[in-house]
Amino acid sequence: MFINPYTLWNIFIYMRTVHGIYITYSFFAWLFASMSGTFLYTMSFFGPRPDTPQLEDKKDKEYKKQIKLHGID
Repeated sequence: MFINPYTLWNIFIYMRTVHGIYITYSFFAWLFASMSGTFLYTMSFFGPRPDTPQLEDKKDKEYKKQIKLHGID
């Protein structure tokens, strides 16, 4: 089986191009993913905070329940 050297050269150019596109896409996907994660982390410090109770704020009856041991108490 004899393959024309020009055909081999074209196959090489095609493979190099496809590989370069894949590597470039992978790089930009990684770059934008890491930048978006950092950006979202930074932006989480700005803006309204939800009103979440802290440990000292939880002084309801629900947190002061006593444990009943089968009616012994």
